[in-house]
Amino acid sequence: MSSTAEQPEQLSVIVPCLNEEGAIRAAVQEVVDARPKFPVAIEIVIVDDGSTDNTRQVAEQLCEEFEDCRLMVNGRNLGVGRSVMLAYETIPDDNWVTCFPGDRELVFESLLNYMDVRDDYDLILGYFQNPVIRPTIRRVASSAFTLTARFLYGYPYQYLNGMKMYRRWVFKNIDVISNGHAINAELIAKAMLRHPGLRIGEAPFVGRGRPSGSSKAFRPSSIVRAMRETMAGYRSVTDYRREVVKNRD
Repeated sequence: MSSTAEQPEQLSVIVPCLNEEGAIRAAVQEVVDARPKFPVAIEIVIVDDGSTDNTRQVAEQLCEEFEDCRLMVNGRNLGVGRSVMLAYETIPDDNWVTCFPGDRELVFESLLNYMDVRDDYDLILGYFQNPVIRPTIRRVASSAFTLTARFLYGYPYQYLNGMKMYRRWVFKNIDVISNGHAINAELIAKAMLRHPGLRIGEAPFVGRGRPSGSSKAFRPSSIVRAMRETMAGYRSVTDYRREVVKNRD
């Protein structure tokens, strides 16, 4: 994608966080430090997903310290997927968008791999370059979810819930029924149905594990919820498919 003097390419980095007061500063600092290495302008959108600790206060300080950094606050916990989708509404259609977790579980500079191929794709899905960094239980749970989504939707992709980069218009105004990590499977399916020619590629990213705290996404109750949400999303995609086919006839 070529940029122009009037409208240079921009990457909007959404940083969702829930009770990450001990990690959010380092996450934002990591993005800020990487800015000079990127061929596009970078803005940071912090989304406090109903934190009950001092995450919001720390985020407010960060937005005062760094340029092109702003904060959105959810009145209650909505989940990562819903938080990211709400942030979409504040981002221009042609911006590149990515999500960088406030827990710094991923290495932000991995996106340089995505930058290298961005001219060829509208949506770039990521996969772990170093999967061994994750505990076995997380890899098993993640594989089960990915296999389920691949079976339901026929996806050939290695991973759905990792680091992604995409044009904002790819997911614009797509309504979803599911929540949490299941949102990605539903969103991608609906985007493919709406844009049959959507160019989707893959690129590797590096994980560092969680420097602090523990994952909230892979508790047994969270896994069961994710599977339920996945099935709810699949039913919604089935209805959406009928609507798309009908409108094209």
